[in-house]
Order: sequence, then structure tokens, then C-alpha cells
Amino acid sequence: MRSRTSTNQVNEYINSLAPEKQKLALAVRRIIKGSVAHLEESVRWDCACYFFYGPVCYFASSRSGIHFGFFRGKELSDPHRRLVSRNGQNPHIKIRTLEDIDEEYFGNLIREAVHLNQN
Repeated sequence: MRSRTSTNQVNEYINSLAPEKQKLALAVRRIIKGSVAHLEESVRWDCACYFFYGPVCYFASSRSGIHFGFFRGKELSDPHRRLVSRNGQNPHIKIRTLEDIDEEYFGNLIREAVHLNQN
């Protein structure tokens, strides 16, 4: 089963981050795993990625924190307009502090992204 190995890969990825980024990554990971129970997690493209019928979302270290992004982010409703993209990056939310994390909003985006992959 891939999930055991993948979970260890994600744990290693998070442990490789600076302590302040680890806190942010763990909070985002908790939201992802709590929003949709059946996502597969692994490390790909040098970031923690989550899959269900294809890639759904990811988080990755950035210069000033972490990016929480969506592979089909341009198709998400994003009513708070928090998703940004430049230079061909996948749309993502910049997270610099724990206060930047909105559990309900992030959960809604994750569920919408999963729904896009199911259809």
C-alpha cells in the first residue's frame, strides 16, 4: 500500500523545513486530511501533494513561509480571492503566519477541488 510510504515521505519533507515553516505545514496538512478522508499524500515535484482522481492540492516551502496551492486552482470559485499565480505557477495561497490560515475556507477549496476531479 502506497500511503504508508507516502506518509513517511511527507513527514520527512515537513521535518526538513525550518521550525516556523513546520508549524504552518502541519496546520495545513491537518486541514487537508480533515477535509477529505480519502486523499492520497506523497512528495512529488519537491512538495507535499494530495491526489484523488488526479492531483488536487499541495503545500511547498516558499521564501517567506509556505504556499498552499491547487493544481486546478483557476477553476475554483475562490470567493475571497486569496489564490494568486505568477510566472506559470499553480494558483496558491501564501501563508506566512498561522493567522493566514482559514480552516473553513481552505476546507471548502479542498472539497471543491476534489469535486472537480470527480467530474
